[in-house]
Amino acid sequence: MIILSQQHSKIKVIFLDAGGVLFETFVKEDDRIRNLLKERGYQISEIDAAITKAKQNEWSFITNWNQEEQFYKNYYGTIAKELGAIDLTNELFFFTHYAHHCELYPEVKATLEELRKDYRLAVISNAMPSMDWIFDRLGIRKYFESIILSAYVNNEKPEEGIYNYALQVVKAKKEETLFIDDKMENVEGAERVGIRSLFLDRKRQDLKELLSEYQLIKFSR
Repeated sequence: MIILSQQHSKIKVIFLDAGGVLFETFVKEDDRIRNLLKERGYQISEIDAAITKAKQNEWSFITNWNQEEQFYKNYYGTIAKELGAIDLTNELFFFTHYAHHCELYPEVKATLEELRKDYRLAVISNAMPSMDWIFDRLGIRKYFESIILSAYVNNEKPEEGIYNYALQVVKAKKEETLFIDDKMENVEGAERVGIRSLFLDRKRQDLKELLSEYQLIKFSR
């Protein structure tokens, strides 16, 4: 990881990852499915067997909502079929899809408010198209000049292409840019392009604390 020094004053653009940095699903997908199906009277063993079967479905790179919808209907449809209740497909889709369950980390809105006073902000995320809607649902789209999703770039972190594309989209120079991610391989990918990067380890600190540690943000007490 590149260590920031006094050069951090040259940073003009900060790219942030989305899931794990800005928001998260604190109840994971398998548990969301289990919780719904347990209410329907199914046993954990048969639910888990159906989930395992669904995960064996093959899928290609998803680049639009229609493809995503078809992927999830196939996924949830496999679970429903394995349980002998194909009519559960739409209920599973509606109630357990990722986009419905994301929640902001507590410090994020205040942190974004402070960041946008001094920096231009954008997002680079490995995500399906529906990720874009989450920014509206959580009320944070206004903070970002651009939201760059792998689905629309047909390239994903840690491959170099998505970072170079992001730099072009926001018209940023890599030497004036910082990237923050909660996966080390994505941090290393950005650094290979020449973008200074920080690894956010949420087991140790939150986003506000990370930025404060590197003196990229100051909060009044």
